[in-house]
Amino acid sequence: MITPSEVISIGTLRRPHGKQGELQCLTFNELWDNADAEFLILRIDNILVPFRVINWRGKGSDILIFQLHGITNEADATRLVGCEAYMLRKDISEEIENTITWQDLVGYTIIDQVQGTVGSITAIDESTINTLAELQDGRLLPLHEDFILSIDNSKHILTLNLPFEL
Repeated sequence: MITPSEVISIGTLRRPHGKQGELQCLTFNELWDNADAEFLILRIDNILVPFRVINWRGKGSDILIFQLHGITNEADATRLVGCEAYMLRKDISEEIENTITWQDLVGYTIIDQVQGTVGSITAIDESTINTLAELQDGRLLPLHEDFILSIDNSKHILTLNLPFEL
């Protein structure tokens, strides 16, 4: 069984591509492009399910088209639309292995230098140009590199300088 700590988010399956079962994936980062991965991991019914990648190619700057083993027609592909797509962390190239992604911050506590503790991150939404952190109380907080003062990976604390009051 694949655990959430073994994967890293790369995007969301958006729609079938053609009639042969290919799928378009809107990507949030370039991790897949720089990896040597055999499997695309999909979250199906909240379970991480691996699919062997037969072939993949890029389309534009943020779309990848995947041909997955066992998905051979448009109907099969349609059933996977909307699934979150992941890759195994072990497949990330060494040169970017230590890079922190927004998804890595899930579980971190946010502390603002003025307002104090803001809350803990339960999810990250990168589906739009504005990356949002969802806090445990349901509030959404925009994230931007310019807000970050420090990241303490050992204590799971993200210290920010927020330009607004919560």
